[in-house]
Amino acid sequence: MIQPSNPDPKAASNPARTALLVEDEASTMRFYLAGLRGLTEFKLVPAANGREALEVLKKHPVDVVVTDLNMPVLDGYGLIAIICEKYPSLPVIVITSVSEPGLLNKALDLGALRVMAKPPKLSVLMEEMRTAVAQRPAGIVQGLGISSLMQLLNWEGKTATLTLQLDDAVGFLYVQAGELIHAAMDKEEGLDAAYALLNWEGAHVEFVSTCRVKPTIDLPMTEVLLNAAMYKDMLLHAPPKPGVVDPWRN
Repeated sequence: MIQPSNPDPKAASNPARTALLVEDEASTMRFYLAGLRGLTEFKLVPAANGREALEVLKKHPVDVVVTDLNMPVLDGYGLIAIICEKYPSLPVIVITSVSEPGLLNKALDLGALRVMAKPPKLSVLMEEMRTAVAQRPAGIVQGLGISSLMQLLNWEGKTATLTLQLDDAVGFLYVQAGELIHAAMDKEEGLDAAYALLNWEGAHVEFVSTCRVKPTIDLPMTEVLLNAAMYKDMLLHAPPKPGVVDPWRN
């Protein structure tokens, strides 16, 4: 299996950004990993198809996706559609040998930021990736707790998708007309993910004013926030289990 590449350990020992490269041809993936050495500010993470890419997106923060269209398991069209639904602030660049205008337009209609011919000129691809990352996100929240932010969204009846990052973990909160309708974090979804995410402290929060996911939570926001507070209090006062690290205990 091809491993993530950080070709210049000195310059990229702690890259600030992550690029997810989705390509089923191993030789093409090696070409990308070797040819994008100039992106020292990026960690390059490979995936062989759309399904592998989605597993990465569930678990790790990603700043830009570069994907092929024709792939097994889950093709680029399916991947773009899911990214547009669940990760609407995430820019997608398509690199493909497909030349039919209708199929190329389909990728753009699904939400791709840019379509490039394969093989790409690597200097142009690097510039496109940097530009895509520089253009996002629509908003960043600083100095406001997650529960307080959710309360404000509820009061104002806002619609938004929030991306939360805490260290190497990532989670998502989906708000429609001021109500929390879905949450996702690693393998958890729905209320369990919501209660955990609402208690993250010091998380970096980015948001876009759109929400396209199907509802899985039907409780009012006020009840969700109250339950999340009780959830944290319960964990704080519960006796620790042997071998289990409690994130809210010092």
